[in-house]
Amino acid sequence: LLQLKPSLRTQVLIGGAFVSMGYISQSVALIDTSPALVSFLGAATVIVCPILQWAVDKKPMSIKDAPQTWLAAFLCMSGVAALELFDASPGVSFSSSLAESVSRLGVGDALSLFQAIGFGIGMFLSGKMMKQEPDQALQITAGMVTTTAFFAMLWCISDGWMLEPGWESMGLPGLLLNPEMRIVALAVAWTGILSTSTNFCIETIALGRVPSSEASVILATEPLWASLFAALWFNEQFGINDYIGGVLMISACLVNTLKPSDITSCFLKSSQPSD
Repeated sequence: LLQLKPSLRTQVLIGGAFVSMGYISQSVALIDTSPALVSFLGAATVIVCPILQWAVDKKPMSIKDAPQTWLAAFLCMSGVAALELFDASPGVSFSSSLAESVSRLGVGDALSLFQAIGFGIGMFLSGKMMKQEPDQALQITAGMVTTTAFFAMLWCISDGWMLEPGWESMGLPGLLLNPEMRIVALAVAWTGILSTSTNFCIETIALGRVPSSEASVILATEPLWASLFAALWFNEQFGINDYIGGVLMISACLVNTLKPSDITSCFLKSSQPSD
């Protein structure tokens, strides 16, 4: 962290603040919103990142200029919707499943969109910093994780839970020393070290080589991997929605590798009448 170059400090603080907004809004949204819907709305980062490239970098990002980006975003959002919003249980129709998901819309859904905005801006700024200083991946990661931890600390203090009796067992080092909280401690350690810090570092390195609009599509495949590991480790059955969602999300990743001319020529060929 001390080796972070001065030219990046302000950007790291701003990026960390937006990532903190993403985590906090996600956590609050999960209080009264289903994880499936939070995951779906969080995938809106595939829309946030291209908009930022257009608004901030002045990069041409219209459907005409970057059709592969918007087609990939559409396929990705459709895939997440198929995975998260539709119930493949016998006797549950497509329309009733969709109606039930829409009927749960509320404040938590707005917070879920703030999650997408926060994470999207964080990814965008990480990519810009890595373009400026490609050798600062670890330092950028340390700065953004530290900033996120700082805002999380402020949230914990303002929330008032530290005034409740027995709060010590939920903090450090009490969480690690209490045998009854061992499973929780392992979950916290896994989330903090692997799912957050390590993942953050890998993501930052990748954003130095791949535009945030492309990386966001790959990262949005998280529900697909969750379904796959649930099937492998917990013997959960794949439904038709899982297969459809998987095909759509893999298609989104493949479409994202194409050039605009590839998409244009494909549609031109399909629109030409056959002899």
